[in-house]
Formats: sequence, C-alpha cells, structure tokens
Amino acid sequence: MAKRTVKDILNLPNGKFLDADEVFNRPEEEVFQERRKLEEAAQRHEKTLVCAICQQPLKIRGDKDGAVSLHFAHLYDSGDCPIKTGKKYTKDEILRMKYNGVKESPLHVKLKNAIAHSIGQENRFSDIKVDETFKSEGLSKEWKKPDVSARFHDDKIVFEVQLSTTFLSVIVQREVFYRDNGTYIMWLFHEFSTDAETQKFTEKDIIYSNNNNAFVINDETIELSEASEKFLIFCHYRKPVLTDSGNIAFEWEKQLISFDDIKFDTAAFKVYFYDSKAEKEKLQAEVDSQFRANFEEAFLTRHPLSYSEKKNLLASFEGLFSKKGILFSPDDDGLHKILDALYSLQLGRMIGYNYPNFISLANLILEYRKEFAELFLLAIKRFGIEEKVLAEDKKGTYRNKVENLPTQNITRNRMYDPLFIMLFPELPVQEELP
Repeated sequence: MAKRTVKDILNLPNGKFLDADEVFNRPEEEVFQERRKLEEAAQRHEKTLVCAICQQPLKIRGDKDGAVSLHFAHLYDSGDCPIKTGKKYTKDEILRMKYNGVKESPLHVKLKNAIAHSIGQENRFSDIKVDETFKSEGLSKEWKKPDVSARFHDDKIVFEVQLSTTFLSVIVQREVFYRDNGTYIMWLFHEFSTDAETQKFTEKDIIYSNNNNAFVINDETIELSEASEKFLIFCHYRKPVLTDSGNIAFEWEKQLISFDDIKFDTAAFKVYFYDSKAEKEKLQAEVDSQFRANFEEAFLTRHPLSYSEKKNLLASFEGLFSKKGILFSPDDDGLHKILDALYSLQLGRMIGYNYPNFISLANLILEYRKEFAELFLLAIKRFGIEEKVLAEDKKGTYRNKVENLPTQNITRNRMYDPLFIMLFPELPVQEELP
C-alpha cells in the first residue's frame, strides 16, 4: 500500500485543518464522493481542499497493489511544494506556512474585514489596518502580520481570528511579540464549544491563558454590529460556582458585549470581559474563611484539650485539609504546641498553656521549639504582641534568645507552611520567611 505523503489538509472555504488518515477512515462512499468533488473543483479552477503547506489544490488518487490505497496528491501541473521536492524546512517554517494558509481562506478574509469595518464605525479606533506588517519597535528585526491592527484611544491593539488548529508555539510567539511591543492582543473564534470533551487544544490554549474568556465573531454579531454601528461580539466565560460539596467548579456563561465592556490586562497585554481569576479568588477566600471558622470553632470552643483530644480533632480534619493539598501529621506534638502558641498570640490569651504572661510562652518557644522560632517571631509582630513581650522581658532573656538565633544554624520546619497559610492568612509566611 502506497505511503501517504500529504497528511495535512486545509479546507480552504472554512479554514479548518483535516488529517488525511481521518478522511480516509470515512465510509468508502463518502471518500469517493469527495474525490469527485475535488475533480470538479479542479476543472473549474477552484480551491477547496488544499495542501496545508503550499495551499495548492489536491486530488484523491489510489494505487492498486492488491488493494486500493487512497491518498491525497497535488495536481499534475502544480508548482513546487516542500512535500514534493523533499526540501527541508524547520518546524517553525512549516507552522508559519500552515498558519498563513488559514489566513487566506474566504471565511478568514470575511471575518477580518468585518472586524475592521465594525471598529471603523467607532470614532475611538484609529489607524485601522488589515494584513499590514507590524514591525518590532526595538532593535529586533522581528515582525508579524496581524489580521487587524488599530489604536484604541492611545493603546495599540491587534485582532487575530482563530478558525482552526494553531499550535501553541505560534500562539505564544505572537502573544510574547505583541506584549514586548506594548500591544494588546484579542483572539477571536468563529465557532466555540463549551464542551470540554470537544474543545480543541487551540481553544484551551487561548482561553486558559486569557482569564477564561473566549471571544466569538460570527454572522449574528456582524449583523448586530452593522445595525448598532458598534463592534459587538459574544463572550463565553467560565464562571466559578460553589458546589454542594463545598468545592469550586466552573460553569460557562455567554454574553453579547461591546468594546465598552472590555478590560485591559496591562501586565500580559491581553483583554478580557469577565474577571474569572478574581472571582475565583474571591470565592476561594469565602470557602477558606468558612473552613477556618469551622476548624477554629472545633479547636477553640472545646479548649482546653488534652493531647489525645487534639490528635483526634486534627485527624478528623485531615481528609478535608488533604483535599486542599495540605498534609500534616495529627500526632506531631510539635504541631500541637505551635498551633496553641499561634492561637494564643492571635486571640491575646493563653490557649493550651498555663503561663501568666506572653514572655514565658515566648521564651519556651525560642528554647524548645526553635524550628518554629521565626514563624513565632513573625506572629508576635503581626498580632501586636511584640511591645507587650518586650515590656515583660525584665531580665533581657528574650532579647538575648532572639539575637542568638541567627548563630545557631536552625533549620526551620517548612512542612506545615501550607497549613499555617490556610489557618493564619494574616501571616505572610511565604513572603517574609526565608
């Protein structure tokens, strides 16, 4: 059976890529119907299915060697193509050929012209260009050719229409290039599926790095834009919601928006409508706050607790902490002691200790729980206990212990940092502790 050399096919009218093997896995009747359509198109000098590398029209042929081996082939009098000549191109050069081929499809041309026309109806856009070379402003000689480029007030922005599979490397190259040149980029789809099972990698690559927003331009938005004389598009966005089990999930929402609704990410030089990241963080903060309240209620209202009672209490929460990626040992006496100490500082009263003042607690931690000493000292400052401790340090014992800590080569216990971050968000454990 003849080996298929033309494997990447571009459906030029709709700008979608096809895999040759998938095409020939269709029922034989469908394949031969497609073969006839291609022959008719060739006789009319029309392009339908073309080589994704050189964008020249293809036919379906078959070689008889015991069975019919169906494959795509260039037309007899076609020009050169890397596949035919065997000329070696780099991966980036091949990707660029395929990407540029999609940009010449009738649908792609229609959509980028529609974008230019729609934003041209608004006086806030200026310097609107279609398929114009965008050169780097720095010493680099790099350049790109965006579908549409413009100025929105004082900001530079480009619009890129995404019809088919674009490799992540191409997406990243363009995003980095425009970011480095202080230019915002808006990716637009013509079709978009909210079904995670059917979403293309290209869709995922763009939406997950674009604050979970997907912008869509289609015939409906083009008509609405024309009628309103404004640039209107659909935005699909992932909205975080709280499930019955207390976890955060996402639901897709859809809304017709204008450019008035767009927000600008000044760090990444991308644009978005719905701030999915901020909403998730807000919801996560509420979940964490309730979780902390439940733990504190169990830990503090039953005070004082014996060692075994604390162990059982921590064990009862171990599974819930584990779901949050927080691991610890319920029977670690050191953990029991530092939790008591931190809650004592936070509440301004002794929890788990019988000391009459905080200086006694401080000296104990600095002497016998040195692996938590830095954390404890940070907590003293953050919970407003430092002045009280210093005032109670009549003999200077506490000051001496603090001064000597750096000379003792103590290895700080980081095992429970995630736990402390969850239970005591006031303590910037990650930022301030080395």
